[in-house]
Amino acid sequence: MNPRRRRNPEVWHQLNKLLLGAILLVVLAFVALTFHPEWARRNELTAHLEEEQAKLAAEQLLQKQRTREVHLLRHDPEYVEIIARDKLGVMKDGETIFRLDAPKPAATPRDVSKRNED
Repeated sequence: MNPRRRRNPEVWHQLNKLLLGAILLVVLAFVALTFHPEWARRNELTAHLEEEQAKLAAEQLLQKQRTREVHLLRHDPEYVEIIARDKLGVMKDGETIFRLDAPKPAATPRDVSKRNED
């Protein structure tokens, strides 16, 4: 037999596998490059949606609190009295009110030097 005619089928089998793998990698790379911008946009929109849902939940909570306060102001005289005493400083006859203000923050060296310059 002629040595040229003898072919090793195992080598061709391995080369076919390698070629199939290379083609598969090229197809997967093409798909990934094609859809990557879409996936990135989807992730961006999902993050934006979550942010907006968090804002909506906070606004709904605030609305619920304000609705409750309006209801109390309209229907609960004791609540109105508490608010008047606390925020407006209203007091009953013969009553003495003691208010404690929050402590002022400690002076920084910069504040002390400004006072000394004046």
